[in-house]
Amino acid sequence: MKIRLTQLTRNRRGQAILTEQTLQSDPFRIGRGADCKLHLPDPRIALHHATIGLSDDANGFIEAAAGTIKIDGHFERFMRLKTGQKIRIGPFEIVVLLTPPSHDLALSVELIEPLKDDLADVRANLRTGLSGTWLSKRALSWITAWTVLLIFLIWPVMNALDSHEREANAKRSIPPDASWNPGALASAHHSFGRDCAQCHDTPFVQTQNAQCESCHKSIGWHFALNTKEAKALHESVFMQSADASRCASCHRDHKGPLGLVRQDSPLCTQCHADLKTRHPETSLPNVADFDHDHPAFKLSLLMPGKIGKDAVLRLAQDSPIIETSNLKFPHDIHLAPKGLRGPNGKVTMDCKNCHVPDEEGIRFKPTAMKQHCQDCHSLEFEPKASHRQVPHGNVAEVMTTLNEFYAQAALADTPIDVVVQDGVRRPGVRPMTAQRQSALAWATQKAQTTGRELMEDRVCFTCHEISKVSDTENKIQSPSWKIAPVAITQHWLPKSRFSHSKHNTHECSSCHQVQTSKVSGDIAIPDISKCRECHGGNATAVDKAPGTCETCHGFHVGGPKSGTPVLLPGGLPYDPKHKAAQKVVGIYPPSKSALHP
Repeated sequence: MKIRLTQLTRNRRGQAILTEQTLQSDPFRIGRGADCKLHLPDPRIALHHATIGLSDDANGFIEAAAGTIKIDGHFERFMRLKTGQKIRIGPFEIVVLLTPPSHDLALSVELIEPLKDDLADVRANLRTGLSGTWLSKRALSWITAWTVLLIFLIWPVMNALDSHEREANAKRSIPPDASWNPGALASAHHSFGRDCAQCHDTPFVQTQNAQCESCHKSIGWHFALNTKEAKALHESVFMQSADASRCASCHRDHKGPLGLVRQDSPLCTQCHADLKTRHPETSLPNVADFDHDHPAFKLSLLMPGKIGKDAVLRLAQDSPIIETSNLKFPHDIHLAPKGLRGPNGKVTMDCKNCHVPDEEGIRFKPTAMKQHCQDCHSLEFEPKASHRQVPHGNVAEVMTTLNEFYAQAALADTPIDVVVQDGVRRPGVRPMTAQRQSALAWATQKAQTTGRELMEDRVCFTCHEISKVSDTENKIQSPSWKIAPVAITQHWLPKSRFSHSKHNTHECSSCHQVQTSKVSGDIAIPDISKCRECHGGNATAVDKAPGTCETCHGFHVGGPKSGTPVLLPGGLPYDPKHKAAQKVVGIYPPSKSALHP
């Protein structure tokens, strides 16, 4: 609906001033409300007073929203509009004008009964300002300022300087210094979040390392400070300023539940990208980005028969590496697609038969003969007479087991092939002295023969490097053999962390190419180029997971004093005097003949 509206006002001389405008609305509402198209701002007008519209025959009409409207001196609720009609709506008079072309209606509106002066005075008197009271703007400003200072500064400061009050803060629902809290604590610190003194021991002094180390007692430096070179590197890199040596220089709390621990690459690259400038004597390479500026991985290989500092050999993967574990193990035979023949029929194996994830899903449990090999590689020596097996240990224990077994068989009623010089001994008849000596001689000879078969012909030599002890080396009368010490590397990258559970959506063969490996010396640890196929660097890469330094490395490794100890398989820190560690990792002194446990 298109209406030409003429607003008529008068100046002080009574001369008319006309203002024309075109309004469009359907329906066309009249009233004091802000949603009315013809807005009449006067308290004597209803919010929605009347509505103007077009009938089906295109003639205009007016309808009261509630009650009646005065039209040409008569009160009507509904009326068709004609040219010249005068409509009174409160103090306003609306006149229907001649409709111009391209419009549906033409109206003029004029305020003919303005508010009287006494009503204006009443409205003005209803407004009361601060100037009319004892409160002035200046007084309120001072009161507010002192209230803010008292509640948010003076009271918290006095509370912080009073040690007894500080101790009581932990029990208060809202401590006085709650307004000073710059943000949410880390999730691990929520248990003492209200007790600020746990970290801020001295008021208005930065958090010191002693407060952090009171809880984090096993956190050490970035590397061991046990040599002059390490101490010099520590001084040149970390001790340049007092703040750099503080835990809180990197670990800033009140940054949200996950804001305490930094995981961004600049945490590391701010030093490692130009390490040689900070400390020219270092042999460590500069590292700036995993994607394009990172050296080849360094593998830690266990050396068979070595103890002390020579037990671990670290080699970079930039050239071919062969593992000398002294163990024979062809992956291609064990992973044959058609399977292989076992004592109980054909067996088809895969990686999971031997490599069982540990409880954390990060690494794998050590492979052991009894759990993973002995079902197929049986150590039985008289299968027709007994299911007994020799122990998987050193040669002396094997020969002791054989001597005991055959001695018992010779002197008891075990029907193996007991033939003595005096003829066949009948079962149940106690042998004479000569017969006993002859039987023991047979048992000794039988044990030596069986031991030779186990070591050299059908069992032990299958997996181990075996040599016969010469007569000059042999301190016992019976033949003996020496089994080369076995050292199976379990943790190839002890100074990095790699979670296998996070990569279990990939097949083992996608990273470890062992299907065609014929010798145990082949190393199947993927190099850095393989990791870069899925992991990017500092910058976001398409179809690649982030590859920041914290993805694989941690800053704090080891205890508070040891820094970064070299971890050997079995999870024990390397200690040449620690016999338990030597046994777990499979390192034996050269003087001992032993199989890998």
